[in-house]
Amino acid sequence: MKTCYSYIRVSTDEQAQEGYSLDNQQKACRDYALSHGYHVKRQFADDGKSGRTTEREAFQELLTSIDENKVDALIIYKIDRFARNVSDFRNIKKEIEAKGVEMISVLEGNITQGSSLIANILASVAEWESEVNGNRTRDALMQKFRDGWQPTPPPIGYRSVGGDKQRKTCEPDPYEAPIIKQLFEMYATGNYSILGIQDWLADKNILSRKGTPLGHSVICNILNNPFYFGQIRWHGQSKRGKHASIISKDLFEVCQYVLLKHRDFLLRKRVHDFLLRGFVTCAECGQRYTAEWHINEKKFRSRGGKIAYYHCQKRDHNNCSAPYVEMNNLEKQVEEQFKKMEFTKEFISLVMKKVKEKLEANRKISLLNKQSVINLKTSLETRRNKLEDSLLDETIDRETYKRKHNELELKIQNAESRVKEIEDSCRIDMNLIEEILSLTRNIYKTYIDAPPFLKRHYMRFFFERFEVKNRVIINAVPTPIFLVLQENHAVIIRNVGLPPSD
Repeated sequence: MKTCYSYIRVSTDEQAQEGYSLDNQQKACRDYALSHGYHVKRQFADDGKSGRTTEREAFQELLTSIDENKVDALIIYKIDRFARNVSDFRNIKKEIEAKGVEMISVLEGNITQGSSLIANILASVAEWESEVNGNRTRDALMQKFRDGWQPTPPPIGYRSVGGDKQRKTCEPDPYEAPIIKQLFEMYATGNYSILGIQDWLADKNILSRKGTPLGHSVICNILNNPFYFGQIRWHGQSKRGKHASIISKDLFEVCQYVLLKHRDFLLRKRVHDFLLRGFVTCAECGQRYTAEWHINEKKFRSRGGKIAYYHCQKRDHNNCSAPYVEMNNLEKQVEEQFKKMEFTKEFISLVMKKVKEKLEANRKISLLNKQSVINLKTSLETRRNKLEDSLLDETIDRETYKRKHNELELKIQNAESRVKEIEDSCRIDMNLIEEILSLTRNIYKTYIDAPPFLKRHYMRFFFERFEVKNRVIINAVPTPIFLVLQENHAVIIRNVGLPPSD
């Protein structure tokens, strides 16, 4: 009996097309081989691969096998399954035939025995069909974009819906979406690093497809993706999508500001973390200041054997003459910058009004969310009780009982955790509101009383950087937000030493 190999292929776009599935091609090649007296030694299949290139894993294995274990023929389903490029088809056909192996197409007959012209024409048709299908696919994706839907699969936090001859769209995933929203809210506060969020997501069971924690770049991509506030992008264009947004545009932009200013880290874990690191620049050369501890048990005995200094990074290597500045001295000067600032009564009243509105809205939403979860928990507990009754009545077998009971217990535990998260979120909101009110009433005192990480947050709100010359801050560069406040007369800049206005 003559021997043969068979080769089949289906591209990603053709997976659902009737007649092109791997199973159909496999059956057709096997039936053809059996009816024509061939024994199929091995079948090679490329699943989800384009025919526009020969760099396909199974295809390359086929060529190697022909060299190592010669057969009488190679059976393919159709020329366009083999190649969709005339040049590739002609060259590989010539190479295979030179090894004494016939090429046979189930649908187009013996390619080797037929005219090369006919075979090349068929290959040209395949290439033309490929280009037409490619254009149709691109047009369909562009039309989907025009209709307000992202052509590509949705990101984490969403799930695809539709299919089976209906256009695929997406909707927020009931479990993932609230977690992604909380991710943005956490990062916007400035109290969390990417590494901290990475661990938090892992605890929430938001993992990669391999079951590992999401990588640093993946989390950055989430924070940079405008899809979450409703924007879709395609081939350099962007527009408002029809999908439901998870976050607001304002929240997204706050996160962008944090990412831009701190290179993906607002708080960094360091062996020695200095308050003004990254904020101070040299007025002489423009270089950023760094800080370090000087240790001398005898010299600095009164200070615990060490003292910290800020200094220009070019001082010791590039002949910058800027002197060292003692840490306490420079940090006191920054405190004096905050001592100059006071919000106007009108602005404080406006903040109070907005805070009350926000608090009332948050309370209503929290109550609704909490009641919804409590209702779900009650429903699950009722189902669990009925299941337990069924076991006692012997109307359910033990294995089924265990499986269903464990599922319900897990869902009940998740509901309980969700209630606690809502309550914790309310407490966090109140803490934030309290901090905002404190800041508006007395900027200087709030800054002085704040822990180091929150001090850095306040500095980043008001100041881009502090320029130092001869150990003195000669220019405190305001942020765009602070400039807007000044331009709208929401902030009064007072001379140090004057008491705050009533």
